[in-house]
Amino acid sequence: MKSNGALIIVNEYGRQTRINAENGRLLADILAENGLSTERPCGGLGTCGKCRVKFLSGAPDPSDFDRKFLSGKELSEGLRLFCRAIVSGDCEIELQNESRDMAIEETDTKAVWDHFGKRDLGRTFAIAIDLGTTTIAAALLEKRGDEFNVTRTASCVNRQRGYGADVISRIAAADDKDKLKDMSKLVVEDIEGLMGKLLDPEKEDGELTGRLDYITVAGNTTMMNLFNERQVDWLGTYPYTPPRFGLGFEQMIADLTFKGYGEQLLTNLPGISAFVGADIVSGIYYLKSEGMNTKNALFVDLGTNGEMVFFDGDEIKVTSTAAGPVFEAGGISCGVPSVPGAICHVRLKKDGDRIICDYETIEDKPAIGLCGTGVMELVSEAIRVGAVDETGLLADPYFDEGLPVTLDGAVRLTQKDIRNLQLAKAAIFTGANTLLDGKSPDVVYLAGGFGSHIDMDRIRNLKMFPEGFDGKIVPVGNTSLKGAISFSKRALMGEEEREAAGDELMAIAEGATVIELATLDEFDTDYIEAMNF
Repeated sequence: MKSNGALIIVNEYGRQTRINAENGRLLADILAENGLSTERPCGGLGTCGKCRVKFLSGAPDPSDFDRKFLSGKELSEGLRLFCRAIVSGDCEIELQNESRDMAIEETDTKAVWDHFGKRDLGRTFAIAIDLGTTTIAAALLEKRGDEFNVTRTASCVNRQRGYGADVISRIAAADDKDKLKDMSKLVVEDIEGLMGKLLDPEKEDGELTGRLDYITVAGNTTMMNLFNERQVDWLGTYPYTPPRFGLGFEQMIADLTFKGYGEQLLTNLPGISAFVGADIVSGIYYLKSEGMNTKNALFVDLGTNGEMVFFDGDEIKVTSTAAGPVFEAGGISCGVPSVPGAICHVRLKKDGDRIICDYETIEDKPAIGLCGTGVMELVSEAIRVGAVDETGLLADPYFDEGLPVTLDGAVRLTQKDIRNLQLAKAAIFTGANTLLDGKSPDVVYLAGGFGSHIDMDRIRNLKMFPEGFDGKIVPVGNTSLKGAISFSKRALMGEEEREAAGDELMAIAEGATVIELATLDEFDTDYIEAMNF
């Protein structure tokens, strides 16, 4: 009689873990319960085919999901879709977690002070955190006398990715209270780890050589609510009405959230709406704090929600667009995160009837797929050389099998990839056009790590932005983190300054006018027209 128990041997980055589990359960759930970081980009629905595990022994019979996404050769080599693999007996597996090698943008602030090296309670610290869907970034701000400095920064991948690469997947997962609790726990532990990296070099004999007073967190509305272990079902149901604390400006004692911390003040920055969150409020606050042009300016965060802000001189108008995860290569057949080997820059040239592809990869490693910038540049180049027409249709030689990028054809661009990019770029174009309402901004601020790496000349053929943006685009990096740093600086100046900064943040959040694109009669027509290149 076959035992109902199974021994699972997990190999990951040279580390081996042995787990006893029941047969008939999802491998992904078993690993998550045992503290092993796992990724399920589509939330474990088996619809994207991205997550894969290699069985070195004891592979289960291929499922319909496996046969849909994996070749016969891959199946014979023991590959299975990770999110749908069911344990059927003793097995040994090998995990390849791409996000562990993800290239994460560092904040463009550099320390200019050396480690102090002696205990001085007159030296005060604050920690600013950008809680992103994909990555979490943190900065240590130090005050000495009347001077301020960002001493160091740290970043990590948000381990909630195990519940899905996008917020929609995580909102769905949070319907299960145990999963909601785990998502909160994961992100709290991630932040605790970053704070440890920031503070450990400032300790002497285990004691901080100064005093930590403030911790400030900014993030999109979904991330902020999951962080605080709050239900997020309202974010998936029209009219997206927030509960009492869904968007609020909150201040509390840090030890209620973080282990080993005392009476530091933890501040959650406020959001504007379900899809324009505290990260955008923080970004606006940063632009204003730095005295940047906010009289006639457009602020765009190129991400899943495609948040945009237009300062028209009289008021702040905001909107968000369902751009989806394409800008991070989600929904792309050969899409990968920004990891070593990801194709990040592309140039095409015609040689008779052939199209030759020159490309660069992150860290010059062998090509494994396309990251966000690689996808955009590839499509733009394909348009330029005539391999894709203005409607987004691939030329006949490539329509069925796709346009090869690598010599072996393992990485290629498909018709579906182009359509997904068209949907995303049309959302950005239509959102910006609607928000501007015929006006032309003097400057366009492009936020986020992704925006910092875009070469606008290389993606010109996509027509992602309305005309008239040439020469006006200014990359501003991680404005969510920078805004949290700006607030932390004011907090370190004293209670009066902290309260004044809080009032300014609330004025932004409460004073912004939200434009709901989906309610506009002309939006659908404009959106369809914007899909063309």
